[in-house]
Amino acid sequence: MDNLDAWILTIGNEIVNGVITDTNRETITRELRTAGITVKGMSSVGDDPALIADALENAMARASITIVSGGLGPTEDDKTAASAASFLGVDLKLDKEQLARIEDRFRQWQRPMAPSNTKQAMLPAGSTPIPNDHGTAPGFMIEKNGRVALFFPGVPRELIRMLREQGLPRIAERFGVSRDVFRTRTLIVYGFSESKLGEILADVAQDEDSYHLAFLPRFPIIRLRLDARGTTQELADHILGTKLNVIRERLEQNIISEDGSSIEEVVLGLMKARNLKLSLAESITGGMIGDMITRVPGSSSVFMGSVVSYSNEMKSALLNVSGETLSTYGAVSHQCAREMAEGARVVGKADIGVSVTGIAGPSGGTPEKPVGTFYVGLATEQTTLSRGFLMPGIRDWVRTLAAMQGLDILRRYLLGFRLHGTEE
Repeated sequence: MDNLDAWILTIGNEIVNGVITDTNRETITRELRTAGITVKGMSSVGDDPALIADALENAMARASITIVSGGLGPTEDDKTAASAASFLGVDLKLDKEQLARIEDRFRQWQRPMAPSNTKQAMLPAGSTPIPNDHGTAPGFMIEKNGRVALFFPGVPRELIRMLREQGLPRIAERFGVSRDVFRTRTLIVYGFSESKLGEILADVAQDEDSYHLAFLPRFPIIRLRLDARGTTQELADHILGTKLNVIRERLEQNIISEDGSSIEEVVLGLMKARNLKLSLAESITGGMIGDMITRVPGSSSVFMGSVVSYSNEMKSALLNVSGETLSTYGAVSHQCAREMAEGARVVGKADIGVSVTGIAGPSGGTPEKPVGTFYVGLATEQTTLSRGFLMPGIRDWVRTLAAMQGLDILRRYLLGFRLHGTEE
């Protein structure tokens, strides 16, 4: 779709009041950009008819396409459809076909339909319905002064499917299909600050007519989203591939994945491919690594379990960390990290044991071992190793980085990469 731009409008008191995080903006932006539509801006308003109508007027004045989400439910505070009708100067009209679809949905669910759900079939007169195959609230499309606005439910799983399956095809039909082919790739990068990554990729980050690179930080990783367009699939793939090769060469082993997979998904995939089992011993992270791993479906085929050994007594009793090690070197040390990793491997009857121990703060630090000091241990039947890190910051920040470093040490070990951190 050539030279099309869009505005995103999200509606809901819970959004503007900060009760929920508005993830729909990101979802819509990603889908539009993949289709070659530039997002010029975005806004949010509460469930106030006057504010909604005003926001809609402003959005449609600024972009060819406005994507609206939220406020299509059956309750009194869902006022989006009525506000759109007021903006157009028309009445709401019952769409019997959409009402029948809503009634069918409730029959499929074997649940009674409340009278208030009929409200969801009340659409602005003259609008084009957008059926909802994944929920109850239909969307709709309106047009004014040659510009269009498409309305979708605020439920993310319904929104994304309706946008992909019906919204984008309707936009293509209305404005004409572009001859261009679009390609996109998302890389997960760890180990660089956003500013440092910007320096390394300064030339690769320059916008071109056929290419865009976006830096999307989400602590503690940074996502790199590459978008390329060409008149043929081969050209788009060539542009994307050329930029990817430069990024691979410069970032090398700091690229966690090239398909958007998380570090825990990558690690589990590597271990599953080698038929290896993993056990953990966590102190500073308090079970955070185990939580990350068990969020991945199928993790039970690899993950044996985690010992959260916060106290020295637990480290000795459950992981067989020697009293001499604790008295001589302390719980936050290379020696303790190695013994914890070995203990986790043995107790869990695993092929690899990984440990983390450190000082998260805000208290507990010393001049020799300040807050933010932590150690990662790794043990196999053949070798035991450890790496030390100093990454000061607030408590949650330190714990998150310790968990990430634990997984990254394991990833690097499995791939034969250089291990970060200080050695004993």
